[in-house]
Amino acid sequence: MRLAPPPPDVLLPTTHAHDGLLRALAVSLAALDTHERGVARSLAALGDIDLPPDAPTAQDQPQLQAAAPLYFASALENAGLLPAAELIAGLFASGTITQPLGPGAQLINTFWRGRRERLGAEERNAIFARVFEAPHFDRLMAAYCEAAVAQADGSDMREDVTLETTGQALGEFLAQRTDPMAAMAARDIVDNINAALGFLRDRLLQSAFGATSLWALVGMAMQGKGVGGVQNHVDRGRAGQSVLLWLAAHVGDPTPRLDPARPEHVEVMAAAQRWLASRPLAGANASTPSGNNVLATNVAAAVPIAV
Repeated sequence: MRLAPPPPDVLLPTTHAHDGLLRALAVSLAALDTHERGVARSLAALGDIDLPPDAPTAQDQPQLQAAAPLYFASALENAGLLPAAELIAGLFASGTITQPLGPGAQLINTFWRGRRERLGAEERNAIFARVFEAPHFDRLMAAYCEAAVAQADGSDMREDVTLETTGQALGEFLAQRTDPMAAMAARDIVDNINAALGFLRDRLLQSAFGATSLWALVGMAMQGKGVGGVQNHVDRGRAGQSVLLWLAAHVGDPTPRLDPARPEHVEVMAAAQRWLASRPLAGANASTPSGNNVLATNVAAAVPIAV
C-alpha cells in the first residue's frame, strides 16, 4: 500500500531539528550525571552510619549470667520453696515442731534469725516480674528453645540464622532488665535458697511432717500444692537455667551453632525441649494446689543452683 504524500502545509522535521533535540537530550543527561556525581560526593562526605553493635554483646554477659539462676529462683519461688522454708522456720521458732532435728535445728534457727535481712516475698516477686516480664519473656524463650531443638538433626543456614536472631532478641530483652540491682538481688535470693535447702532436705525434718521427700515437704507446707505444680516448676526452672547459661556463655558469638555431635550441646538441646514440654497448658495454672499432699517421685537431693 502506497502512502499519500503529506499536505503541502505540513513540514517534516529536518535534520537540523533532530540535531537540536539530540543536543538538548545530551545536555539533560549531562546535567543528571553531574547531579548524581554531586550526590555521591555529598553522601561520601557524610561517612558511614555508626550504629551500635547488635545486642547483646560481651559487655552484657554479666547480666545474662545473673539472669539464668535468677530464672531458676523464680521457678522455685513459684514452687513455694522459700515460702515453705519461712513457714517451717516460724513453726520451729514458736516451738510447734517438738521432734528432735539434730544439726538441722541450728540451720533452721540461723535461717529464722536472718529473716529481716533478706528480701521478702513481695520484693522477690517484683524483681522476677520485672526481669521475666510476662508474656514477653515466655514468647522469646519459646522461640529460642524451638530454634535450639531444631538443630538436633543438624542445621542449615536458615536454622543457624534463626538460632542467632532469637538468641539476640532474648539476650537483649534480659540484658535490659537485669540491671545491677537485679543482679545483686539474684545473689541474695540464691544464697537464701541454698540456706533453705540446707534444712529442708534433712530427713528428720521431713519425717516430722510425715513427708517422704524434699518436694513433698514443700507441697505440704504450701497447703497441699500438688505434684504437678511443684515438680513442673522445678523441672522448668532447671531446664530454663541451662538454656540461659548457654546463651550467656555464647553471647557475641558470630555463629552460635549447636552441634548434635557434641554431648554438652546435646544437653542444651535436651534442656530446651524439656522447657518447651513443661509449659502449662492454655488456661491452666500449674501453681494451683491440687489437693495432693505427697509427690509421686522421691527427689532425694536438692536442686543445684549457683551464680
